[in-house]
Amino acid sequence: PAATTTKGNGQFSRATGLHITADETWSGVVLLDGWVYVDSLATLTIDPGTIIRGTSKSALIIERGGKIMAEGTANEPIVFTSNQGEGFRSNSDWAGLVICGLAPNNWSNGEGIAEGGIDSPYGGDDPHDNSGVLKYIRIEFPGYEVATGKEINGLTLCSVGDETVVDYIQVSYSGDDSYEWFGGTVN
Repeated sequence: PAATTTKGNGQFSRATGLHITADETWSGVVLLDGWVYVDSLATLTIDPGTIIRGTSKSALIIERGGKIMAEGTANEPIVFTSNQGEGFRSNSDWAGLVICGLAPNNWSNGEGIAEGGIDSPYGGDDPHDNSGVLKYIRIEFPGYEVATGKEINGLTLCSVGDETVVDYIQVSYSGDDSYEWFGGTVN
């Protein structure tokens, strides 16, 4: 179905993208347009059965200290997909989902910067960091190469801690890695 709500401003940088600074809930069909950041101390809740349709290069980025509470069900999964119409969807139609946490990594100073140009810092000293819940999620047609060696994957977990729940995740038709981890202790 067509989107009924738009989140984003069509901008593709940390400085100019949309920043969610207070708790917010998404439901229905949402158009993701540009880079949307969930800032520290803010929680994005996504209701079961919600469909997020990404425009070209769009990404949802959970910043260090922010949370995503996206708990679908077996009968009502949360679907991240392309905004292209049925029969026209392909890999790399949109960028993907990135979560930056406060868990350890192997950087000498303990902090990295998320690749793909999104420029979000990640890392810390809390192995039990909680970036929220991802459960019964389908991510399809993501994966975008911004430049050689600088990609946004279907699902990128940067220093995500073991109090974060990641279960029943499917990534399909990704133009880059379906999943990629940069440090962290998430199980």
